[in-house]
Amino acid sequence: MDDITLWVLAVFGFIGLVCVMGTQLAITVEQFVSAWIGAIQRLTDLVRRRPPQSDDEDVSSDLS
Repeated sequence: MDDITLWVLAVFGFIGLVCVMGTQLAITVEQFVSAWIGAIQRLTDLVRRRPPQSDDEDVSSDLS
């Protein structure tokens, strides 16, 4: 084979490899980010559901 033909095949092979690996990396990053977003949403929902704690009662009893 000619050197140019091998070079062109190598470039196309590299581009194909980069595209496949880039797609896999993008899927992995997307899954990672969506997992953290889900965890953060669950934590914020949990914090919102908790009844507010009143610190005023504790302060007034300490002053007496």
